[in-house]
Amino acid sequence: MIKQLIKTLKESTIITDWMINEVQTLASQAFYVMQKLETTRIVDTTEYQVTVYKRFVEGKVMYTGSSRFQLSHKLSKKELEEKIEEAAYAASFIKNKSYDLVTAERKRSWTQTAFELEPFALLDKIAQIFFTQSQENIRFNSLELFHTTTINHIVSSRNVDYKKTLHKVNVEAIPSYDGFGNKVELYKYYTYNNIDFDVIKNDASSALEDVTTRFQAKAIKDVSKVDVILKDEDLKNLFENLIEDYSYDSIYRQNTDKVIGDSIQNDVTGEYLNIGLKPASKADAFDKDGVLLSQVKVIEKGIISNYYGSNQFAQYLGMKPSGLLRTITVPKGKSSYEQMTKKPYLEIIALSGIQIDMYSNYIGGEVRLAIYFDGRFHLPVSGFSFSGHIDKSLSTLSLSKEMVSIDGYEGPKYIKLKDLEII
Repeated sequence: MIKQLIKTLKESTIITDWMINEVQTLASQAFYVMQKLETTRIVDTTEYQVTVYKRFVEGKVMYTGSSRFQLSHKLSKKELEEKIEEAAYAASFIKNKSYDLVTAERKRSWTQTAFELEPFALLDKIAQIFFTQSQENIRFNSLELFHTTTINHIVSSRNVDYKKTLHKVNVEAIPSYDGFGNKVELYKYYTYNNIDFDVIKNDASSALEDVTTRFQAKAIKDVSKVDVILKDEDLKNLFENLIEDYSYDSIYRQNTDKVIGDSIQNDVTGEYLNIGLKPASKADAFDKDGVLLSQVKVIEKGIISNYYGSNQFAQYLGMKPSGLLRTITVPKGKSSYEQMTKKPYLEIIALSGIQIDMYSNYIGGEVRLAIYFDGRFHLPVSGFSFSGHIDKSLSTLSLSKEMVSIDGYEGPKYIKLKDLEII
């Protein structure tokens, strides 16, 4: 089908450029209920996303309009020509400032090393690791596992012809605690780009510990201010929020008044931040535009050192595109978790989302579940919020020596933010 697409797009005289994104997905899926295998399924699909570009002049200004359409089955030549014509017409109304597509010199491909076990054997082994951690009243009511191999192939009118093969395992888990009359559940989601059975075992054990904590949680009392510890996914989200204004897109749209060389940390008494972005793996070598990905340092010692982002907005700023990078990287900190937890603290287990507003000097979030240490006892708590000044939090933060590698983030497992208000 891709040959037919290329031939028809090349023959079209009403478009300036084109790009095809072919995605083949082979997924092995296993579904467990009450820790027993209920069903398995194999999904094998191929889909095509076709983007057409049309340059046009209006009011002496050159624009590059674009429009896309999806295909999941073969069309006749006439049907395909009609699709292209409709997309070209739509593109003529999209007034993006003119830019060029990525060019390439040769065909290239990258392949991630496959996991050692066959898909269903691997999924079953992971499931048994989860179930082995269970007890009679603390267990996984539901476990859904997905082994996915994705082959992403992009071809364009500018000689881009790249292919990458990636593998991952996703796990959706519902741990439950049955208090013999009072039952609680949590939702957990894990992505494994590399298989480490010790990490998986720890995730399963932590999920059961968290649902136990949820069962025991009470309202927090008599706490007005406390140091807050964020970890794992919440830490990743924090760093994403901190650098989002420094993408090419945000800079072009003037979402921030900060520029390269400006500091995001002032009067630092804690640790300096170093935040970068990199490809998810060596095989994850290019983005949807065909930009070859490379690591970029966005924040160095609390100072903005680079912008980052897509081909289109990099051109608008006259800069080299970094590409659309998926993984945040942060070097390890100076403080151990043991040092972080000597004095009273609040460790977040589940957060509805962290909010940051640099202009109103705000940081906060709604806490679904946490552990509060009052200096003597560890108390499960839930149902409240925290807030504070982002500039103070950034100037006094502590990063852990302990590291974690999760989907989209490699860096310290914990961060401690000081003196946040409990609401």
